[in-house]
Amino acid sequence: MMKIIKTEIEKVLKFRSAYFVSLPEFQELFLEILVRESLFFSINAHNADIGYAIISKDGVLLEFYIDNKYMNESLVCFNKIIDDLDVKEIYCKSFDFQLLSCCLLNSFPYSVYGILYRDYVGSLIDEDSSIVMKKADISLSGFLLSQDSSIKELFETERQLSDFILNENVFLFYKENQFVGCGMVIKTHPEWNYCDLGIWVVPSKRGQSFGSQIILKLKDFAAQNYMIPSCGCGADNYSSQKAIEKSGFASRHKLIRFCVSHD
Repeated sequence: MMKIIKTEIEKVLKFRSAYFVSLPEFQELFLEILVRESLFFSINAHNADIGYAIISKDGVLLEFYIDNKYMNESLVCFNKIIDDLDVKEIYCKSFDFQLLSCCLLNSFPYSVYGILYRDYVGSLIDEDSSIVMKKADISLSGFLLSQDSSIKELFETERQLSDFILNENVFLFYKENQFVGCGMVIKTHPEWNYCDLGIWVVPSKRGQSFGSQIILKLKDFAAQNYMIPSCGCGADNYSSQKAIEKSGFASRHKLIRFCVSHD
């Protein structure tokens, strides 16, 4: 008999590590942030835990994994989770083949939600050495919060910004003593050496390649600190896609949103 049991994150860490290892690319920061406020479930069958699922509080399935030994039971486990936990949507990385297969076998309608950049193929611009990169401290949070509201693309709340400044790597960028934008190098997961690069450019400075220049400097910082960088943005955020690709990143992978219908 198969059971889905609500649990705590500590109870699924072993399976989560196996899940990360099974992926050809690493986790997406956007999803990892959602995971922190989500619900955790163990999948129990054959008198043992055989996998896990993570579902946001508004019913979005974020992760699903079944141990390789029980892979042939993936679809049955998946469908039970969908039905028993009233899943409404699924966010699936296109390189998460186990989850993707279950979604496709159910013929769920889908759309591309995000563009995931994991490959670096070489910058299309020369790096501007005159752009100065300054690490932010907590005294600069007010300055960042006073910027155009679009800066909230980088952080959702004042508390989140403070956490990023205190625990991660937040930088301000200047050209000829003028503030042109900011960027972040955020570890995707504390136990792995992968990171996500996030940028914001002052609205009056957009269209002048500052976004791409900031990404280049963040990428160099990540490499110097033994981190593997990646980027991501919304599927409809064409300006960010242009800046990321001009800096040299390329996308083979997408974040797919599947919609679930409970008839």
